[in-house]
Parts: sequence; C-alpha cells; structure tokens
Amino acid sequence: MKCSRLSLLLVVLTLPGLFSLARGTTIIAPDFDQLVNSADYVVRATVKSVTSEWRQNPDNPRKPYIGTQVELEVLEVISGTPPSPLILDLVGGRIGDKQLVVDGAPRFEPGQESILFIQGNGRQIVPLVGMKHGHYPVRRDPRTGDNQVMRSGGKFLYHEAEVALPTAAASAAPARDPRARPLNTSEFATRIRSHVKPHDRERHQ
Repeated sequence: MKCSRLSLLLVVLTLPGLFSLARGTTIIAPDFDQLVNSADYVVRATVKSVTSEWRQNPDNPRKPYIGTQVELEVLEVISGTPPSPLILDLVGGRIGDKQLVVDGAPRFEPGQESILFIQGNGRQIVPLVGMKHGHYPVRRDPRTGDNQVMRSGGKFLYHEAEVALPTAAASAAPARDPRARPLNTSEFATRIRSHVKPHDRERHQ
C-alpha cells in the first residue's frame, strides 16, 4: 500500500490553501473549558458510513488528494445545533492501495460510537477541536453495561481535567483510588453542559 502523510508541521489547518507550508504549526492539547467552548457543537454519535474520494488540490491541480466524508447518526446533542444530516468532511483516507494519513487525526469506522467536539466542519483538515483531542470513543462495559468514555489514544477518561493530557497518557485515578471508574457518557455530557460559558450559550443552543 502506498501511504502519504501530512505532518501538522507542514500544513495549514484551514481551507483554502490546504497544503501551504506553515512551519511551527502544532496541536496543543486544550483544557476542558477550551475544548467545550471552542466547539461549534458537541454530539454523541455513531458512524453510519465512511466514504473516501479523490479531490482537486487547490494549490496543485495536477496532484489531487484523498478526502473523506463521515456520515454520523446523532444519538444525543450535548451542546450547539448540528446540521441534519451531520456529515464530517476531512482530509485523508484510503482508496484502493493508496492512503493519505494526517498526523494527529482520529480514525473513524462504521458502527463506532463517540462523543465529538466539532469545529469548522468543511473548513479544517479535521473538523474537531484539537484533532484527536476532540474525539472520545465510547466503550460498553460487558459486565455492567455502562457506556464508558475513552480518549482517542485508547485510555479511559476518569475526570474531565484529563483531556489536557497527551491522548495516550493513562489516568492516575486508579492508582490513587482502586474504586475509581471511568466517566460514563451521561456524566461526561453533564460536565460538558456545565462548562459552556454564559457568553457562548447562545452559540451552543
């Protein structure tokens, strides 16, 4: 398989001028207030379909790139007013033996459930606040049936403050208290709503 990568050190995060150089561009993990209030809307949703296609490169028409549309089934609107249908438009994907990978972007698979902090859909390379930092997969505990919130790096989320940690960092909560348990979707949604700032509530309604 031929695989191309777009490094966040080399690309602008907004359209147009998608592939213009932007040296020094990095993704800094947002704290919880920034994560919540930078989002246009926040939803809990499942992936209905993932469709990749070749697109024209605005900077070099001779070199098209792969883009992907992710159609979502919204299970819960946590904040904001998402469009219906809700389809995420992002750069990257796979067509046959060719793949374009954007460093820092989460992967979407049909049937996957997650809580998404969506920002700039159709205007950003990946329309999530902080790329992977805006993507929280949901896992059902086979023993309790609880819908547990995870971070995009595969670690459980025990407290909202942990969103500012590297995505692959494990929580220290279980070491401090063996009885600690990950946040479930209801708890996380409640904390998200409680952190919407007053001057942003109109935008999030």
